[in-house]
Order: sequence, then C-alpha cells, then structure tokens
Amino acid sequence: MSPRSCLRSLRLLVFAVFSAAASNWLYLAKLSSVGSISEEETCEKLKGLIQRQVQMCKRNLEVMDSVRRGAQLAIEECQYQFRNRRWNCSTLDSLPVFGKVVTQGTREAAFVYAISSAGVAFAVTRACSSGELEKCGCDRTVHGVSPQGFQWSGCSDNIAYGVAFSQSFVDVRERSKGASSSRALMNLHNNEAGRKAILTHMRVECK
Repeated sequence: MSPRSCLRSLRLLVFAVFSAAASNWLYLAKLSSVGSISEEETCEKLKGLIQRQVQMCKRNLEVMDSVRRGAQLAIEECQYQFRNRRWNCSTLDSLPVFGKVVTQGTREAAFVYAISSAGVAFAVTRACSSGELEKCGCDRTVHGVSPQGFQWSGCSDNIAYGVAFSQSFVDVRERSKGASSSRALMNLHNNEAGRKAILTHMRVECK
C-alpha cells in the first residue's frame, strides 16, 4: 500500500463542506518534527489543535509524529492532484493552512477533509507495522492460502488501528458539535470517505 496509490484514489466522492476549522490541525505539517515530544505540556503549544485533540496528544505522545507525517502526506497529495488548477493547494503559515478557499462550500474543501483523514490513517498504520509505536504492531490475523496451496501469513499493515486513531483524532471537533449539525455530518462523511479509500485499495503483497 503506497501513499500515492491509496491517496490518489480519492476523487470527488465527497460532499462540499462549509467550515474549515476542523482542518486546523493540519498546521502540524508545518513543523519540522514533533517526534521529540516527550512531555505532555508540549501538546498545549501545538498550533491548530482543539482541547480534546490536545488531550489525545497527551495520551498518545508517540503517535503525534505519525499525525504530522499524515498531514504532510495529505498536503503533498492535494498539491499533486490540483497541480494544474487555479487553486493548487498552496499553503499558508497561518490557520487554516489552505487559506480562505476551504472555508467555502466547494469540492476542493471536501477533498481536503477526505485526504486529511486518509493521510493520518495511512501514516499511523505504517508506523504500527514498522514497530515505531508501542501501542500497536502489525496485524498478524491476516493469513490465507494461495490457489497453488501456499499458506501465507506474516506482518500485515494494522489498518484497524490507523483508521480508529484517525476517527478519534480527526473527527473529534465535528463529533463535539452533535449529530444535529448538518455541517458536522457532511464533514464526517468526507472524513470517512478518505478512510474508506485506504481500506478499499489495500492489497496483499508477499515479500
């Protein structure tokens, strides 16, 4: 599962959104590294996080560098997808990182939500499988038999943990608004569309 093949699968299977506030955490991509975070107090200084995300940061310090990488992947892929368009996902040093474009009800804004949640799911999944995180590892429940009778198993990407963390971290602002908010529901739909694209394009590779 490569970042480009999975994230590129996201097209406009998303709804337009009307608020970019929930994507402020993407500012983490502007940091050179958050891998050095070892104290809970540092989470308070991370720009763009709401309080519940700050609390998640404190409880999951080792995962935050993966979140940063996921944000970077999302921005890079957005810039690739829109490279030949008038708006090309250029970023700012302020919040929101994509500027006012994503505050409007556009397909581009919807894409940002989807690609962002997918980026976090992918980055955390890979960190699990590579042994970077103590809280998770590779998925050893995946196994099977080839048509030729070869039995296989091994260290598969732990996509379940990656998706679950993305849901908890990326969706938290929208879920705090309650299910009655149509804007929140649309944003959550777009977030889920991104994660489903990752799940759909996973494939078995024997190494």
